[in-house]
Amino acid sequence: MIEIKDITKAVAPVIIEEVDEHHFDVGHLVEAARSAQMEYRAKRIARTKMLGGWASFAMVAASPFLFAWAAPEATVLAAPISAGVYEKFGHEVNLYGLEIRRVEQVNKSSSGQHVLTVKGEISNPTNDIRKIPALRFALTDDAGKEIYTWTLDTFARPLRPGETTAFNTRVSAPPEFAQKLQIRFAHANEIGSNPGL
Repeated sequence: MIEIKDITKAVAPVIIEEVDEHHFDVGHLVEAARSAQMEYRAKRIARTKMLGGWASFAMVAASPFLFAWAAPEATVLAAPISAGVYEKFGHEVNLYGLEIRRVEQVNKSSSGQHVLTVKGEISNPTNDIRKIPALRFALTDDAGKEIYTWTLDTFARPLRPGETTAFNTRVSAPPEFAQKLQIRFAHANEIGSNPGL
């Protein structure tokens, strides 16, 4: 036999709470959203200004290095000591705008003595008249160490745009261990000196 209990005792009473109309006021929600959006914009503008300030600082701090990289000739003219820094990084700065071309070296014996003859050309590829500085020659050993150096004043008049002039120099009895020849334009403190002797 099936027993039925009183159903009214098993169901919980339903309570209806009163809704606060001001709690869901659309105006307050719109104002809160607008306030949050303005706060977000203000933070974004402040962050952009801060990043812009740091970027400006970085540009100002890096500008001397960028200038030195972009204009090595002007840098060396302004600060001659920087030529050594360029050389350490393997970059020869050509302050004169001239080029050394068609270099030939001839080894001969004259009267039982070994003679090294070096010939070549100096060319002006620029659009300006260029004065020719002294040339510096260096003989190096296998390790690249200079073992003999000398300078040559060509006594040539300044070169007009596109002009070329020749040079010729000789060295009697060059060092036996000399393996390579290097030629460049001499610095002011090297002219007339021969530190390789």
